[in-house]
Amino acid sequence: MGGEAFLMRAAVLHDIGGRLKVEDVRLEPPRRGEVLVRVAAAGVCHSDLHLAEGHLGRERIPIVLGHEGAGIVEAVGEDVRHLAPGQHVIFCFVPPCGVCRACRSGRSHLCETAAMWAWRGTMLDGTTRLRLVDGSPLLHFNFVSCFAELAVVPAAAAVPVPRSLSLRDAALIGCGVVTGVGAVRNVARVRLGDTVCVIGCGGVGQHVVAAARLAGAGSIIAVDRGREKLERAVRRGATHAVDASTVDVVQAVLELSDGGVDHAFEVVGLPATIRQAWDVLRPGATAVVVGLAPQGAEVSLPALDLLSEKGLKGCYYGSANHAAELPMLAHLVATGRFPVADVVTDTCDLEGIDGALDRLRRGEGGGTVAIIDPDATSGQGPKDGPIEPAP
Repeated sequence: MGGEAFLMRAAVLHDIGGRLKVEDVRLEPPRRGEVLVRVAAAGVCHSDLHLAEGHLGRERIPIVLGHEGAGIVEAVGEDVRHLAPGQHVIFCFVPPCGVCRACRSGRSHLCETAAMWAWRGTMLDGTTRLRLVDGSPLLHFNFVSCFAELAVVPAAAAVPVPRSLSLRDAALIGCGVVTGVGAVRNVARVRLGDTVCVIGCGGVGQHVVAAARLAGAGSIIAVDRGREKLERAVRRGATHAVDASTVDVVQAVLELSDGGVDHAFEVVGLPATIRQAWDVLRPGATAVVVGLAPQGAEVSLPALDLLSEKGLKGCYYGSANHAAELPMLAHLVATGRFPVADVVTDTCDLEGIDGALDRLRRGEGGGTVAIIDPDATSGQGPKDGPIEPAP
C-alpha cells in the first residue's frame, strides 16, 4: 500500500538516560506484509526502561519505545490475509519468519530473523517507517513502538483478539502476561501440588504467581521488598509472603518449603536474586530466570551444587508459540479466568509515560497502562475523524 506519511504524536527517546519527549512524528504507511494499527493502550514495561537507560546497548536512538499494547487495525498492506480494518489486536514483538532454524524447530519465540532486525531497531526489511518532522529517521523498538498514536508493524506482530476483551486489559497480554504464564507453563511446567517461589513481584512476577495458582501449585512463596506488591501477590494466589527487606530470603524460603522448592522464578534480572533463586531449590529442582539482566551482568554459582542436579534455565518471552497462545490468553482474560486489571496501579497518557518510567526506577506501585485513545479503551470506539497525512 502506498500513499503519504501520517502525522501523529509519539514519545521519543533522543538520548540514552534522557527524558521522553512527546512530539509530532511522521509515520509511513504499511508496506507489503505490514499493518497500520491505531494504538488504544500501551503497557509501560521494565524492558522500555532497560533500553532507555542503556542496559540493552546505547546504539538504538533516537527511538520510539513501547512494545506491549493493543489497538484497532486501520489499514493493511499487500498480502495480509488474516487481518482487516476494524479488528482488535494485541502486539507480539517477535514476528516469526517461519524459515530460520529456530522457527523450523518449533521455537518461533527465538526467531533468528526477528532478533537480528529487532536489535538494529528496524522493520523486517531493514528500514524504518518512523521519521522526525525534519525527515531524519527514527528507530523502532521490537517492531512495535506503541508509545504513539499509531503503529506500523509486521502482520505477524498483530494478533487478533475478541471485541469482548477490553483493550486496556489486552494491552498487558502481549508481554507481561504471556511472559509470566509461559515461564510457568512452557518452561517450568508446574504440576499439581508443586512448591513454587517467585522472587520479584512486579507486573510480570504477579502473572507468574497467578499462573502458578492456575496450574495447581500447592505452595507459592512470594518474595519482594515492597509490602504492597506482596499483599497483591497474596491476593493473586501466593500462600506465603517474604519481605526481602527484613529477613534472609534464602533461609526464610527454605524454612517455608521444608528444605527447598520445586521451582524458583527470578523476575528481577539481578545476579544477586538469580543466586537466591538457585539457593532456594531442593535437589533436582530448577530455577527459571524471567527477569531481564543488563548487558555485562554475570552470575556465579557453586559448582559443587551441580552434583545435586539443580538446574538453571532462561526464559524469553514466555518461550511461547505466540500465534496460538496469545489468543488463548486473551480468551482467559476476557472470560475473567485470568484477571489482569488488579496488577495495574496507575494509568497515564502519552505525556505521563516518562513519569511511569520514573516509578519503575524507584520500584513504586504495580503496572502502568498508558491510555493512548480513551474512546477505544472505554468501548466507545476510536477517535472520530481520519488519520491526518503529514504536511
